[in-house]
Amino acid sequence: MKYYFLLVVAAICLNSCNRPEPTMSKEAKKARMDSLRNDLLQTDLAFSQLSEQKGRNAAFVSYASEHATLLRPFSMPVTGKDTLEKLLNSYPDTAYVLTWVPIKADVAHSGEMGYTYGTYSLNIKNIGKEEGTYCTIWRKDKNHTWKFVLDTGNEGLNAKDESADKAIKAEEKKEEKKETKKK
Repeated sequence: MKYYFLLVVAAICLNSCNRPEPTMSKEAKKARMDSLRNDLLQTDLAFSQLSEQKGRNAAFVSYASEHATLLRPFSMPVTGKDTLEKLLNSYPDTAYVLTWVPIKADVAHSGEMGYTYGTYSLNIKNIGKEEGTYCTIWRKDKNHTWKFVLDTGNEGLNAKDESADKAIKAEEKKEEKKETKKK
């Protein structure tokens, strides 16, 4: 009798472990997805604000996942946070301010991956403004914080004769000449 009782208790315990999750109503699913999308939009906005306040380099390093990839024009993909940080820090970001505004965010039903896209503005000191579009793919890390895994952008919303990269390099050379003259 004692073994029979233990067998029944074990069967009840095992059966309770196999219960499916309670189904959510359509409204609850929609609210959850809206909340996740809003959270990702706010993360992308905070990323842009950090870029404006502390510079592109600090912002990109702060929001990059360990295995982040950056796609740049006329270049092979830059993969890995350490590689990305090394590349970014080899180019000072004092000659310009990079900001962006996300237009849309979407998130997988799991809530673990998502993307944002929008427009960016690159204000280059003493030269002007370059505008373009971007797309960033995000994944939550082990701390459930959104980090980007892939980032890319395209120039062209206000196409000019020279690219923003050329303009930034020209401005950096001007600043270097000023520094050299001061010494």
